Amino acid sequence: MAEAPTVVDVVADGLVRHGVEFILGQSVPTALVLACEDRGIRNITYRQENAGGAIADGFARASGRVTAMICQNGPAAALAVAPFAESMKAGIPIVAIVQEVDRSHIGRNAFQEYDHRALFAPVAKWFHLLESADGVADHLDRAFMAATSGKPGPAVLMLPVDLQKARAGKSAHREMQLGSWPLDRPRPGDTMIAEAARLIDGARFPVVIAGGGVLNSGAGNALLRFAEKAATPVATTNMGKGAIPETHPLAMGVIGNLTGPGGLGRYTKPLVQPADVVLLIGNRTNEDGTDHWSLIPDDARVLHIDIDPQEIGRNYEAMRLVGDARATLEALTDALGGHSRDRDAIERCVADAWATFERERAPFLADAEPIRAERVLAAIQKRLGAQTIVVSDASYASSWVAGQLRITHSTTRVISPRGLAGLGWGLPLALGAKLARPAGEVIVVVGDGGFAHAWAELETAVRSGIKVTVVVLNNGVLGYQKDAEKAKFGRYTAAGHLGHVDHAAIARACGGHGETVERASHLDAAFDRAARSDVIALLDVLTDAGGHPPISLYDGTLDRLEHGRVVQDPVP
Repeated sequence: MAEAPTVVDVVADGLVRHGVEFILGQSVPTALVLACEDRGIRNITYRQENAGGAIADGFARASGRVTAMICQNGPAAALAVAPFAESMKAGIPIVAIVQEVDRSHIGRNAFQEYDHRALFAPVAKWFHLLESADGVADHLDRAFMAATSGKPGPAVLMLPVDLQKARAGKSAHREMQLGSWPLDRPRPGDTMIAEAARLIDGARFPVVIAGGGVLNSGAGNALLRFAEKAATPVATTNMGKGAIPETHPLAMGVIGNLTGPGGLGRYTKPLVQPADVVLLIGNRTNEDGTDHWSLIPDDARVLHIDIDPQEIGRNYEAMRLVGDARATLEALTDALGGHSRDRDAIERCVADAWATFERERAPFLADAEPIRAERVLAAIQKRLGAQTIVVSDASYASSWVAGQLRITHSTTRVISPRGLAGLGWGLPLALGAKLARPAGEVIVVVGDGGFAHAWAELETAVRSGIKVTVVVLNNGVLGYQKDAEKAKFGRYTAAGHLGHVDHAAIARACGGHGETVERASHLDAAFDRAARSDVIALLDVLTDAGGHPPISLYDGTLDRLEHGRVVQDPVP
């Protein structure tokens, strides 16, 4: 009679069943890593858990699948908290398998022992400490179900050292594959759908504001069909960017807080103000996404589709359309009747807004030195294709990507860490995205301040053969911090200026391709060389320290319009 499999055998077999092709970890729990490698599951070794969690996040966003991150107890687990917080806020599934000390050592100050339940409580949907060798497959499946159902998020399974090589006990027979998300697609009942359709049909001017939940649900095509049938213009948040192609005549692009002089939102926000019905979809109605809660008219009727019932009504009283974005939009579109809105007139208003924006930003696209960030994004715009993924870091990098690129394909993906908006996640998110879409070009835009949080993962990319193009907007300042302090307080702290760093040299030292770009006219050739590189490529672009995105905070403080020309006062 064959011996029963060990606990780690059952876990590794479960990962295979759920379609996991690689795990993200270092070497602990070692027994689990070895069991996974025996089954052909690749172990991609990150340099730090903060990055490992973000790699898992980026993979899930770009693929619609879930991978597993593993790590050691104690300090390693603590370093995973930050990326889990981003995933928790953004609704991205991660299954984490974390080592725990021997069961008999718990509570005795064992080496690197910590209260992991308390540690992960704010950043995990589900937590379970495996206390016996029974039901191992059951608990693993519960982790995947928790991570991928409802509003997705991290799920943590703790695996004590003494159980890892123990013989597994009894589990229920399990054969379902739970590694894709969203796991379920609930929608409101027919009566609620019919009432929402009636309100939209009868509206004078309905508007959609789509958030990241549209992309999480894979609801882009459903949203486009709805918009065309209802003749509703569609704006997005930063995380919802590209929910429909931004070249579509009803697409207003990202509004958010990019409403200052030179911003598209300066001309699309006024299109939202006369709306009598606003349909929010997968939208947290957060501060930046609503321009400090000023975007939605006070007298508009709000309808809100969201998988998370707690988000509906958080900041705006709304008709509660609790459900998956795609399933709900499909039902709502089918329920629509007729309307009397002039779609041609609506499209002309949207086109005028885009045209004004293009005229105002044109001077910033010139081949001038120091290079403007807008000019760098214009070079990236040329490279956008159906399989391209553009990733940004937080802070100004995400604002530049959201406000300067115009997505032309429904399958082009933009990923930004705007759940919690922490610095340093741009590069690891891009590595995860490349693992999800290996044939596509992945370009990540980072600032020099944020990139310092993640330099070490250049070596991870070289060693693991993950090829992306890293664009460092190197201006020697913590731009958002410095500019916002100047706008709010009239001066800024000593943290505003950074020392010079040769990022291209760091890339080369790690075995990657690195070059410095000092002239705008050299950008296209540099991007071509990066694309041809066999390893991760980094372009260290020396950019204008006085430039900043058209954020509403700077309207009238740092920025102004003079005779149709955008004037930005540089902060010295």
